[in-house]
Amino acid sequence: MPELTLHDVEPDLLQRLNELASQSGRTVEQEAKVLLEQSVGFSRTRCADAARRLRESHGRTFGDSAELIREDRNR
Repeated sequence: MPELTLHDVEPDLLQRLNELASQSGRTVEQEAKVLLEQSVGFSRTRCADAARRLRESHGRTFGDSAELIREDRNR
């Protein structure tokens, strides 16, 4: 996975990030990731929720495909 390095971060900003991380029970790196995801509008949770809503709006559900695979193999 790609990495991000920040240079010249103000000490007060880093201190505040430490405080936020401590309050939320995350590491500084995890907290920074959460804040970045929120600021650019991307998060895995948000994407998963959007996918779930899309599936629900089409009224389709997908069950276990094992039986279909077995039938196909037996042909």
